[in-house]
Parts: sequence; C-alpha cells; structure tokens
Amino acid sequence: MLNIKINNKSYKDNLILEKIDLSILKNGIYGVIGKNGEGKTTFFRCVLGLTNFEGKILFNENQPILSDIAWCPTEPTLYNELTAEEFSKFYAELLKIDYNKNKELFEIPKDRLIKEFSTGMKKKAYLNAVLQKRYSIYIFDEPFNGLDLESNYLLMKYIKIIAKESIVFISSHILEILYKDCDAIFLVKNKKIIHFENNQYSDIENEIFNNQ
Repeated sequence: MLNIKINNKSYKDNLILEKIDLSILKNGIYGVIGKNGEGKTTFFRCVLGLTNFEGKILFNENQPILSDIAWCPTEPTLYNELTAEEFSKFYAELLKIDYNKNKELFEIPKDRLIKEFSTGMKKKAYLNAVLQKRYSIYIFDEPFNGLDLESNYLLMKYIKIIAKESIVFISSHILEILYKDCDAIFLVKNKKIIHFENNQYSDIENEIFNNQ
C-alpha cells in the first residue's frame, strides 16, 4: 500500500500543493492529469523524494527507497557521447544487475552515439536502460511524447504487465489512453488532487475545463 501525504509543498513563496492525502491500496495503473503548471511533476518529485515538502510518503509502512522506483521523465537525461548499448550497460551497473540486451523493450541501433538519435529514439534508449529491472513503483511522466504508434503500443502493453505486480503512475495529455487502462485517475488542480474512480471518468473533462 502506498500512502501519500503532502501537507504543503512550496517553491519559495509559491504554494504548489497542499492538503493531499492519498492511499493506493492495490497494484495497478493510476493516471495523473492536469493543466500545465498545476503541479503534476512536482507531485511526482515528492513521491520520489527528490524535493523537500511537509508530509510523508510511505510504501508498505516504510519510506520508499529511490532504487525501488522507476522514474521516466518527459525529457530524460542521457549521456550523448555513449552508444545506446553503453548507456544500458552503464545503467545496469547503477542498478547492480547483469545487462541483457535480449530483454530490452525497444529495438534501436546499439552502436550509434545517443547524440545522433531523434527525440523518440533517445526516449527509447532511456526506457531500455531504466526498465532492465522490476520496481515496486513506476512513474511515467508523459511517456508517449515523441514515440511512434508501434512504440506506444509496445510501451502500454509492457505497462499492463508490470501493473499486475507494481503501482504504476502515468501522466498524459491523451485522456483516452488513461480512460481505457487506468484503475483510477488523479486530477491535479488548484493545489489539490481530485480522485476519480473509473466509473466517474465522464466527470473529468467537465472538472478540468468548465469548473474554475
């Protein structure tokens, strides 16, 4: 079980999130949505423990360990002077696992430098590296941006598999993807988080666009 309690998160004098108290009781896929600037990425950074805030995050009654959380940001950071294979091997060393090229999710040129890749290819290289091991919690921040149709299909298929044994967060501006596969959706709005179960998804767009 994942308990997320954020009493207050501010940057200097700017209050971003407050009075958030969420409990996720089972594994599955959980969408996180909201307009730009509402605090989605800040929410993820709080869960990851990458920023200070007033509150506490507990996973199975213990503070989560960063190595147990897969973090896939919108624009991942890679080492451009490495090849895709070298980057995966480097990440395997960080994860303290054996590198196995046959378990990579996407097929990409392994001997080309990452700096030669397109945006979509760089994201594939990053995902291949990060997803070499299984995690208790996954956070995908706009994972479908820059990926082609087939790659989006492969990624979503993989997410459905890992969600059977892990908690998976996905933020996306493509609501239809989240409606189809999420067990619940969290809307970040006005510094709060509104929780929608799947039988309430028809109310989400009205809450985002019509209510102020």
